[in-house]
Amino acid sequence: MPLVVAIDQATAPAPRWTDGTELQLMVIREINSRDVHPGERVKLRVNAPVSIDGVVAIPVGAWAWAEIVAASGTGSAGGKGQISLRLPNVETQWGVVPITGLVGAEGKSNTAGVVLGIIAWGPLGLLMKGGNASFKAGDIIPARIDAQAGEHSALQAVPVRQ
Repeated sequence: MPLVVAIDQATAPAPRWTDGTELQLMVIREINSRDVHPGERVKLRVNAPVSIDGVVAIPVGAWAWAEIVAASGTGSAGGKGQISLRLPNVETQWGVVPITGLVGAEGKSNTAGVVLGIIAWGPLGLLMKGGNASFKAGDIIPARIDAQAGEHSALQAVPVRQ
């Protein structure tokens, strides 16, 4: 009969986080440029397990965070909305691990609609707006572990406050 050894993940030592290890993060609620402001934090979900040395170190469903860096709604004259997110960290059973990533989105411009609006309504056509920028629920955002943010090559995770 083969010997099976169960590893208590709660007391297992933290993995040796490798700089640049890829993560897939999923947007769980729409992030829209008309609704968010710079400095706000938005929760994301790890979409695929992250294995290090053959062991799952970050399971599907772990939480990660996005910080709104810039957000602007639509403007008059067909201006489009814009939004930028910075990805600072992911929560693991060993604590918070720094990640890196910066993503952005733009809404659709409405220049043609403005031109038609000016023809139809004169100067009031300039009040037409473009589209808001958004990340839809289910969108996948790439990120990478940032082991360089730690003091050592084997990153020490920051404990999660309970």
